[in-house]
Amino acid sequence: MIVDLNTLTETPEFSCDLCVVGSGAAGLAIASEVLHTPFKTLIVESGGMETEPPTQALYDVDLSGLPHPGSTKGRFRICGGSTTQWGGQALPLMSLDLEQRDWIPYSGWPISIDELRPYYTRASRFLRVDERNFDSDLFAYLKAQPPAFNSERVRYHFSKWSPHPSVRERYLADLANRDNCTLLLHANVTSILLEKELNRVKRILVRSLGGQTALVHARIFVLCVGGIETARLLLSNDQQQTRGIGNEHDLVGRFFQDHPSATIGWLDGSDLAAAQQWLNVFHKNGLKYSVRCTAAPKWQRENRTLNVSMGTTVVADNSRLQDAKVFYDALRRRRLDPTVGRKLLSAMLHPEELILAGWHFLVHGRSFIPPGARLQIGLTSEQEPNPASRVMLSDKTDALGIRRSDVRWVLTERTNSTLRSYARMLREEFQRVGIGEIRLEKWVLDDSPQWTEHVTDQYHHMGTTRMNDSPRLGVVNSCCQVHGIANLYIGSSAVFPTSGHSNPTLTIIALCIRLADQLKQELT
Repeated sequence: MIVDLNTLTETPEFSCDLCVVGSGAAGLAIASEVLHTPFKTLIVESGGMETEPPTQALYDVDLSGLPHPGSTKGRFRICGGSTTQWGGQALPLMSLDLEQRDWIPYSGWPISIDELRPYYTRASRFLRVDERNFDSDLFAYLKAQPPAFNSERVRYHFSKWSPHPSVRERYLADLANRDNCTLLLHANVTSILLEKELNRVKRILVRSLGGQTALVHARIFVLCVGGIETARLLLSNDQQQTRGIGNEHDLVGRFFQDHPSATIGWLDGSDLAAAQQWLNVFHKNGLKYSVRCTAAPKWQRENRTLNVSMGTTVVADNSRLQDAKVFYDALRRRRLDPTVGRKLLSAMLHPEELILAGWHFLVHGRSFIPPGARLQIGLTSEQEPNPASRVMLSDKTDALGIRRSDVRWVLTERTNSTLRSYARMLREEFQRVGIGEIRLEKWVLDDSPQWTEHVTDQYHHMGTTRMNDSPRLGVVNSCCQVHGIANLYIGSSAVFPTSGHSNPTLTIIALCIRLADQLKQELT
């Protein structure tokens, strides 16, 4: 059932087996796995069913490092979390991402890719994407012929896109109709109280912006609130442990990572449509697949780089097809306004491009590059784990009296060298196989010391409660349990020791399904 804290009176107390804080991809993945068990589950959600500016303002942060737009623009306090706004891209980590690499300090996960594989399969089902692998299976399925890249330098593969990226649309009705599951809206965690021995969570206190409070007692608590808010919650609860919960070794909030990304050039050539056979989007049976050109493990080892991947963006000025896409996206997100309406009218008055795009889609299962369009070449890199890149507490407080996050995003020179060296190598490979010439941006070629001005984040917040079986090297163990707190777990990309280049959501869901299996055994 669904309960709004604002509608309750006095100070109610909730008792359950499992309390999940957060109803985004992580929280709903765990809840969906325990839904058909006898265990009583409570999902605590800060927001309501619609975006509310006062609630969203609880995510306001201070920035003491590089600009980091995703700290505010990439997080959403609403039922369904950030999945109400994301595109739905699904891509697993590579085996090398989980390995200890002697050239990457603090690298290495306490679990292997083999342990994650069965959970990636289940995570794919959760997102309703197919279970084929991300290269050879899809080559055959899509009838795609990979370019003749040197496989020791470039790995050509795909990412998949969920046809239903707002996961709450699939699971909310089921949650609402279950007697053993309650979704509590407008409930912000303001206090985590530990038992006297400080080794278990006794209860949490939640509060709405309207002032209504409630107490939650549970056998197990799981924080599923993202890489920034997880650190903030643990650090701000310092009444019993002066450094904050789980922070005995000053690790909470450190190793904050995102995916540094940059435009490194444009694809030149007299016939850009020819590049479409290798670089543009595939469509089949209602699913979308986009091309990624990723640094091969051998090249990474030889050049001692981070993991990095290339994607393309079609830039089409005055394109009727682009106008139609803007309208469709606004309609899907329910953000219609007069500007969007004018774009629809423009597309309808000049339908030739739309007809041609439809023909490409229906006959070839491909997206269409409009006449005069340009192909922008972008790179997305792994970030080197760095304890100086961190989430701390600000001196400012939010409307609930909780100290805001201070996000200090710090990049190392290895990110710079990775982006530049991979860009130059890609230019060689594109020319060699005949795709076209990548016209590199000036900053890539001139070794500018202002390189960070050309880099932005991808709204992927990771690493602040990193996973390691030693409490001196990690905040959670390989089971995602906070060291020293027997019934407190974290379901989030906050536990990633390293990030690879992949969008984190598929891995978040895989880890949370794995965690749900563990919790069901513990609760039995």
